[in-house]
Amino acid sequence: MANTDNRNIDERQSIITPSSREGVISIWEYLKDTSLPIVLYGTGNGADKILNELIRRDIRISGIFASSGFVRDRSFRGFKVEDYETLHARFGRMIVLICFGTSRQEVLENIDRIACECEVYAPDVPVYGQVLFEKNYYLEHEEDFRKVREMLSDELSKETLDAVIDYKLSGKYTCLRPWERPAEEIKDLIRMPENSTFADLGAYIGDTVEFYTSLFPTISRVIAVEPDARNFRKLSQTTSLLFGPEREKRDREVTVSLVRAVVSDSDGTAFVPKNLGRGVHENVEPEKGESLTAISLVTLLKDEKADLIKLDVEGNEQKVIEGGRSLIQRDRPALIVSCYHRSEDLITLPLLIKELVPEYKAYMRHHPHLLCWDTEYIFTL
Repeated sequence: MANTDNRNIDERQSIITPSSREGVISIWEYLKDTSLPIVLYGTGNGADKILNELIRRDIRISGIFASSGFVRDRSFRGFKVEDYETLHARFGRMIVLICFGTSRQEVLENIDRIACECEVYAPDVPVYGQVLFEKNYYLEHEEDFRKVREMLSDELSKETLDAVIDYKLSGKYTCLRPWERPAEEIKDLIRMPENSTFADLGAYIGDTVEFYTSLFPTISRVIAVEPDARNFRKLSQTTSLLFGPEREKRDREVTVSLVRAVVSDSDGTAFVPKNLGRGVHENVEPEKGESLTAISLVTLLKDEKADLIKLDVEGNEQKVIEGGRSLIQRDRPALIVSCYHRSEDLITLPLLIKELVPEYKAYMRHHPHLLCWDTEYIFTL
């Protein structure tokens, strides 16, 4: 039976700290206990995952809305897709659950406007895998989180990890905002030698090739890997415009090698979604996907010594590191590792990497984004 205590999470508990998380009211407990109408904002994959978890916990929703330009005449999971104004007029005070990630300023401003009228939360669900980051998961791995926090090399990293955990437990996305840092600031953590080599694993359409070669002018060699066919074509166009012979005036010479493959723990064949764009990942059922070469880090860089490796490989980060153990120990490159695809990434990735190279300094940074996306560990000597 629902509790009629309609105080929001901030009113019902004090600020979460590492020493008080055992008594925290998680977002899922709060939603189970409220009598306020619950509505979802968004109709994509995130909404599917959040709705599935709500159903599993026997938590009912009262409606779904989309941004004005995406309402149209349609339904989602048996609910008519409406606009915010219609639902707010119907229910008045209600709980809005954000079901997507974004860094678009106009969308963030709209969410903040809604938060002035309603309770707004963004429940954390994993991009990949089945492990939900909820209170029991945290308590079961509390010692591992303590180890990770102690290994972090500056106070900002420790505070960022605390904020990420607090967000995941509470669903309060504003937990993250005080700790957002521009991506450009990582140049203060990484020193790149002259004529350095950058391996961009998960290069997408070339935006990160452009970003990191601009951030580190000493990069003279790029190895960029991207599995999606459409993205790979755009990656080719981007790198050609940046460094190709047709560029009329080049301020420096950068040689680029492009590889269309899945980076994994071993060489072989992987099956990936067709024409997915973002989020191309391994282990799709063969009849639903496209076969593609899988390559280990050792094979990819067998004739190279990378000074910087960026891993944003859609949940394959641990497999890539496992398959590249000997190379990482041999070359000890600087690493930028996304840690938001799987719930367990927050602990498994840093513990594994520090085991391989204990001398690494470890940092965590969260860049401006709704949800924990664009959160990464940085390892450097």
